[in-house]
Amino acid sequence: MIVIIGIPSAVGAFVYISRKLQILSDLKTDVAKVKNNLKVVSDYLTRHHNKFNPSELRALSPLQLTEEGRRMIEGLGFHDVFNENKNDFWEVIKEAKPELKYDVEVAAVKSIYALYDRPYMNFLKVFFYNNPERGFEDTAPTLGVFVRDEFLREHPEITQ
Repeated sequence: MIVIIGIPSAVGAFVYISRKLQILSDLKTDVAKVKNNLKVVSDYLTRHHNKFNPSELRALSPLQLTEEGRRMIEGLGFHDVFNENKNDFWEVIKEAKPELKYDVEVAAVKSIYALYDRPYMNFLKVFFYNNPERGFEDTAPTLGVFVRDEFLREHPEITQ
């Protein structure tokens, strides 16, 4: 009796468990594909859909903050917010595994987008509300260049 019920039950349990493990394996593969595709879309949007305010950034190579850009960053209080939460910005940049200064710049701008919903970034929402002529698309690059410069200052090994 134990053999008649036990062996089929054990086989059935192994089959059931192996199916669940296969589902988990497939899910892991699918999530990896989605994550990769999301990164591609995010990189595209960050590189190709940002406008910058020419009064805040000079379109030299590389982009450089103007005096007005520095005043805007100080006026927003971004410098203080950045210093208090620097590790969050660094985490986003390091996740991109930048090898070149351009990689750092793209990741720095992306960090502004990625961290926008954090409570410490609420000052931007207040700024946009009080300055309707400004938007995220022309403010993020200015803040991102500031973050880029700070990151490169701490990472002199990135030379190109």
